[in-house]
Amino acid sequence: MSKPSLLGLFWQQLNAHQQALIIAFVLLKIALILLVPLTGDEAYFITWGQNLSLGYYDHPPAVGWVLYGLSQVADNLVWYRSFAFLSAVLIAYLLYKLATLNDLVNQTNAIWLALAFFVSPISLMFVVTANDTVLVLFSVLGVYFFAKTIHTQSWQNTLLAGLFLGLAFLSKYFAAFMLLGLFAYSVWFWKKINLKHWVFIVFIVLLAVAENLYFNATHCWNNILFNFFSRTEQSHFEWQNVLSFIGMIGLLLSPLGLWYLVKFKSQVESFESAFLNPITVVLFASIPLLLILFMVSFTNTVGLHWPLLSVTLLYVLYIRLSKANLKKLFVFNAYFSLIIALIILVALGFVNQLISPSQQHHVAVYSQPEKVCKYLPKESPFFTLGYSSQSALAYHCGNDNVHVFASVSKFGREDDKLTNFKELSKQDLKILITQEKDVAKVSPYFDSLHAKPIKIDESTSYFLIDAKGFNYALYREQVLTKVNDKFYTAPDWFPVIKKGCEFKQKYNFN
Repeated sequence: MSKPSLLGLFWQQLNAHQQALIIAFVLLKIALILLVPLTGDEAYFITWGQNLSLGYYDHPPAVGWVLYGLSQVADNLVWYRSFAFLSAVLIAYLLYKLATLNDLVNQTNAIWLALAFFVSPISLMFVVTANDTVLVLFSVLGVYFFAKTIHTQSWQNTLLAGLFLGLAFLSKYFAAFMLLGLFAYSVWFWKKINLKHWVFIVFIVLLAVAENLYFNATHCWNNILFNFFSRTEQSHFEWQNVLSFIGMIGLLLSPLGLWYLVKFKSQVESFESAFLNPITVVLFASIPLLLILFMVSFTNTVGLHWPLLSVTLLYVLYIRLSKANLKKLFVFNAYFSLIIALIILVALGFVNQLISPSQQHHVAVYSQPEKVCKYLPKESPFFTLGYSSQSALAYHCGNDNVHVFASVSKFGREDDKLTNFKELSKQDLKILITQEKDVAKVSPYFDSLHAKPIKIDESTSYFLIDAKGFNYALYREQVLTKVNDKFYTAPDWFPVIKKGCEFKQKYNFN
């Protein structure tokens, strides 16, 4: 008979209360995966996976590549979300492995650390597969193999470190700050770094950077313009944003864990070699992004998901706590997450009451998509007025021919690549609108139109517009010109690449 694994032995040593907390967390997380409606952003990334590309409008392409791979098995929301669930499991395991790279770390303590993360609110957020999901997964994998390379001087680990760090960069630009932190670590300890391994890692990462630069140079500098220009136009200082950011970091890292680190600072274990200490590696990898986000908070609201990469890695700090404190941290995190999960599940039953009145007309697209889809074309094209509803209905209605009409938003412009309004000149189009007042938004671009009411429920009616004679010339003048000027025109100092912007070529804006 084979001996039970270390994890199996550990599970047997847990008391009934601790086992119940893990089981309850897993069950509630599965409930969220099954019951939370498809979100607009989640649907948007799924459309990326159905259109494999070297890059996409908003961000680098890794999430699209992951979803493309998943879609080859099944086009199913639970299947897509299972990647996020398994990512949280793998990240918890990697934190355990990262902590135990130091021989002085007790393995049992490292397992408690991994469990404390697994049941944490950070882990609870791994319900949807979005670009932040793949960012954190590839980043933790990259940092782990980077640290392992330092310990083992193995070329296999070196290759994996470069590969995953490169994929982290191709997940989201936030990874660039982690890479700068690891570069600073290498410079700080340059006398101890194996130069050949380090150069090989840098070379692989630069291949990923080159891939992204090539995409941008041949696609209107989309990622650069969106992330560094369009998103920063309306910046202004608010103290509330700064305080909110600080409080958010405290909650994500666990108030109890931070309290223990401060309270028992003089009692925690110290490790002899800063160079080989995994805590040193994660500090270098995490702090740059947190500093940048802190500065950003002075002029912009920082999203809850923005610091996920850093706060996840910083969980390794808790390996300095005693076993007793790690057990208490595990229990605290579990109850904290269970309360959050239950609040979300209860809130799902009161969506209409919780959503602001100005947004309530959108809810049925996500909460009752089957009722909306039965009134819409099954295969022929139709349009919505925003990327969120377009992506959600494309998934739920099983129609890949859903597009966006008359949007001048900076968000979700990937559909610009999939439509050619010039070719639709004089044609008849079908457009779904969620408010009758939006008829006035689309009517100028057609010779005539008829709005057919669609009754979704007692309080919600949408309208399917049968629009005749699309006026492309007016649409180009009033919509496409504005889009071109705001989102597809780089500053004069950007390199000009011949045939480097399909949008401009398609609509003669060169």
